[in-house]
Amino acid sequence: MRKLSTLFSFAALALFVELAAAQTLGGTPRQPAEVPGGYFASLNSTPQHRAQNRLSAATNLATQAQSQSVISIPTFSSSFTSDGQSYAYTMVGQNPALRRTTSVPTDYVPLSFYFDEFVDQNGNNITIDATTITREVRNSPLFDDAEYASGDTQFVDAQMRAQFWPLINTRRGDNYHVLLGTPQTLTPVTIEVPYGASQMFVDPTGTYFALIDVNFIESQLNTMLQLEPVDVRSIPIFLTRNAVYGDFSMGEPVDCCVGGFHTAYEARQTGNRTFVQTVVFATSLDSDVANTVFGDPGEFADINALSHELAETVNDPFVNNLTPNYQVPGAAQGVCQNTLEVGDITESFIPDYTDVTLHGFTYHPQTLGVLQWFEDATPSTAINGDFSFPDSSLLTTQFTPCSAIVPVG
Repeated sequence: MRKLSTLFSFAALALFVELAAAQTLGGTPRQPAEVPGGYFASLNSTPQHRAQNRLSAATNLATQAQSQSVISIPTFSSSFTSDGQSYAYTMVGQNPALRRTTSVPTDYVPLSFYFDEFVDQNGNNITIDATTITREVRNSPLFDDAEYASGDTQFVDAQMRAQFWPLINTRRGDNYHVLLGTPQTLTPVTIEVPYGASQMFVDPTGTYFALIDVNFIESQLNTMLQLEPVDVRSIPIFLTRNAVYGDFSMGEPVDCCVGGFHTAYEARQTGNRTFVQTVVFATSLDSDVANTVFGDPGEFADINALSHELAETVNDPFVNNLTPNYQVPGAAQGVCQNTLEVGDITESFIPDYTDVTLHGFTYHPQTLGVLQWFEDATPSTAINGDFSFPDSSLLTTQFTPCSAIVPVG
C-alpha cells in the first residue's frame, strides 16, 4: 500500500536511454533501449505494491459492521487487541471458528499493450501480448492445490489456514477454506499506450519490456471496469505481462517499480444497498525480464505480484483494516505503515518468494505475513509459531513499533 521514496537512479536511466536510442520528439517512433542483464537492479530498483480505499466514510463503517446493505464478496469481521487498543478487521470468507468453506468467483482479463512510441527493427509498432500466459496463470497454485504445512490447497487459502490454525486444527473437524474459483476469462483487452506514457527496453535475450505511467494505467482500468461484465460478488483480476509501473512527469519516469495494486470502490447504489467492487491488478514478468529489472528471476515473475495482490484482497478486501504503527521490515528506517497488508511486510526482501512446482512449472508466489505479526503476538499462535508463511525465515519476530506514520515518497 505504501509509496516508497525511490532509490532508483532515473538520471542514470535517462542517460542510458539517450545513448542507446536518441530521444525524439513526440510523434516520431523509436526503438527500445537495449539494457544489460541486471541493469535496473544496479540502479537499486525496488519492488512496490499499492492499495487504495475508495469507499465513502459511511460505506467503510458499513463494511466493518457487516451491514446487510453492502453487497460484495463474502466477508466476516473480527478484532484483536494490541497494547490495550482494539483493532477491528474484515476478511474474505466466514468466521474460521465455524469451520466452513467459502468459494469466491474470480474473473480474469488479460491486458496486452500496443505502443505508439516504440517500434522494432523492421519499423513495426511493438506489442506485448498477455494472452499467452493465461493457461500458466489458471493452472497456478493460486487456483490449483499444492502441498503446504497447513494443508493440500490453494496458496492464499493455505495462508489463511496458517494464521487461523488454532481455531481450525481441532478434533471437531476441519472444513475451513477460503477458495478462489477457477478464473472465468473475460474479453481480452489491448491498451494503446500513447507517446510519453512509457519507456521501453529490450533485455539481452531480445525480450521487450516496459516501464509505464501508473496513472495512465489506473485511468484505463477505470474505463475498463465500466465495460467489462464484472460482478461485485466476484474478484476481477487484470493481468499484464512484462511491464512494471511508476509515476511519470512530463513524459519521464520519476520512480519504479510497482507490480500491482488492489482497491475497492462503490460500483453503484440501489435503494439502501451499496454494491462494492473489489479489484486486483498485477503484472507478470518473464524470468529473464525479472532478472534484468531486479537481479532475481523470480521477482514479479509468473504469479509473484499477483499472489501479493490476491492475498491482500482476501486479508483486507476493502483496504480499511487498520493496525498498530509498524516499521516495514527490510525497508529504510522510518518507512512505516498501519494497515493489514500481508504482502507489503515481506516485499522488501529479495527473494521474497517460495518456489512451488505444479504441473511441471515452478511458480514463485510471494511469502506472506500472518495476522499474528500485526497483533504483536508473543509467541505467535499461527501454525508452527510462525510470523510469515510459507517461508518462516523472512519474519522471525513481531513488528517493530513506529511512533507515527510519516508520509514518504
